[in-house]
Amino acid sequence: MKKLLLIIVSGLACANFYSQKLEFQECGTDELMRKHYERHPEQKAQDDAFNLELSKLIKSGKLSSTLNKNQVYEIPIVVHVVGDGSAIGTVNNKSDADIIAWVNYTNGVFSGSTTSGMSGTSAILPVKFVFAKVNPSCNPTNGINRINASHLPKYVSGGVNNDNTTNAVTASEITALGMWDTSKYYNIYVVKKLASNSGTLNGFAYYPGGSNDYSFMSTSASAVNAQTLAHEFGHALGLRHTHEGYSESTGACPTNTDCTLQGDLVCDTEPMKSLYHSSVPYTCQTGQVNPCTSQVYAGGERNVMAYTFCFRNLFTQGQSDRATAQLLQYRQSLINSPVASSTTPNNSSVLAATCTPTSMTNPGNFNIGITSVKFANINNYSANYKQASNNFYENFTGNYCSGISKTTIPSNTATVLTVAPGTSNPHIIKAYIDYNNDGQFNETTELVLNQSAISSGSVATASVTPPASAVTNTPLRMRVIGEFNGTAVTACYTPKYGQVEDYSVIITSQNLLATESVNKSSITQIIKDESFVQVKSDLKISAVHIYDASGRLLTSRTDIKSSEFRFPVNEKNSIITVTAVLENGKVINKKLKF
Repeated sequence: MKKLLLIIVSGLACANFYSQKLEFQECGTDELMRKHYERHPEQKAQDDAFNLELSKLIKSGKLSSTLNKNQVYEIPIVVHVVGDGSAIGTVNNKSDADIIAWVNYTNGVFSGSTTSGMSGTSAILPVKFVFAKVNPSCNPTNGINRINASHLPKYVSGGVNNDNTTNAVTASEITALGMWDTSKYYNIYVVKKLASNSGTLNGFAYYPGGSNDYSFMSTSASAVNAQTLAHEFGHALGLRHTHEGYSESTGACPTNTDCTLQGDLVCDTEPMKSLYHSSVPYTCQTGQVNPCTSQVYAGGERNVMAYTFCFRNLFTQGQSDRATAQLLQYRQSLINSPVASSTTPNNSSVLAATCTPTSMTNPGNFNIGITSVKFANINNYSANYKQASNNFYENFTGNYCSGISKTTIPSNTATVLTVAPGTSNPHIIKAYIDYNNDGQFNETTELVLNQSAISSGSVATASVTPPASAVTNTPLRMRVIGEFNGTAVTACYTPKYGQVEDYSVIITSQNLLATESVNKSSITQIIKDESFVQVKSDLKISAVHIYDASGRLLTSRTDIKSSEFRFPVNEKNSIITVTAVLENGKVINKKLKF
């Protein structure tokens, strides 16, 4: 998938263009795409393959019909305000109130809210930014992180410019001062000035699925009534500019013989040119004829993803569907991230020491590794290996607050383990549990999952029943490995392309009475009661986990200790999956339609 830097221009209202003189701004997307794909042809192939799959789904009608149009996905964000030494509240070091108002306005753009100047005909982009409440150190945060870059003279004088650092710094110099886990937070950097060889810029963002995943915004574009952040996050969801394929040199319109594979890859956006190159500059084109269709502009001139002098106030349903598909494919870790909640799980465990990888043999951005692990109460989403993060080994058994990584399982009942691979390339997935707690993993008796040829979109699963000899009531290490298919993998190998992740598991011993209760099967009901999920049992309920159709965790309660549990569900026309764990260790799963 692309990790292409997109350079974006402003989304100010028409009135703003008349009320103040603005510097003309251009986009270097085509040139940057060409250079990027020359360096990473495998990512061009991956991007083409994904677009081809989406094309097939769109043409068959399956894409739109399978998406839940009533679901809004919350995206935890951190806004890094990069100051130059100026006082908080000044133009180059905006106040918290200014940042909050800007993000709230952007949420209105996503939702088509009239309070954001959006028209009622806009489709909804089904995302909502929420400020993170927990930082990577597990401390409370308001989701605004202040970075003082006054010690960088080039930043103070010239801001950020990836093309020319004579009097500016690169974006990587800023991200090195602070970046939060991109699998849990969407990182937004607000900088004093942003530029390239094309001139002054308002922002840029990376497409999803690559090794870089964040957005930079100039402080001038980080304000209420500017749609640039919504435009940027559209790119972060895989949306193209509406003029994609337009030739500035010849003036030719985008080719549109197959709207699912050409232009902006969306069929209900009209093919168009960049309106920054119109014959009458600084003029909104509403009511004029689109030279690419020979018809009056049908809203493209006001699309959030357009280069236009009109007020950008429209998304189309095709854009919404495509963005949602990209979101569900590449951003499960964000939409399931627990950092938007102030309640953090306790994952601390003391485990027997064991081998841990200290390096990898072939680091690169091949998107190989692990993206989710589900095992009883464990429900953890993470990023596959990324060279910038160097995350070939992830130890989730200590002070980890961004997911549930510790669980209890019964000694004589099977528990399902589900592991999702990285976002591209076929994988071999292995998992081990150190049943005898000796700090070693036996390749025969402690290997609980071993599956090959697992690709993105599929998962590796196994039913895990601990042996009678397993140590009970003690935290044991569970190791999960995701590696490129065909690689020789052992529990203590050195990763070649992928990842090793560690979790903790406690096996509870059960007496004969509990065993008989399991065998006789308790009377348990999981039903829909109006807008509630209701779980009833003749035994006490230990835990309940509820997921929506996309796999997003709606609730995870591990402290119920009651024979009845109710949970309100707001999703409409959706399938809800409910997992109930009883006090005897029995696990019951049921799907309900709301």
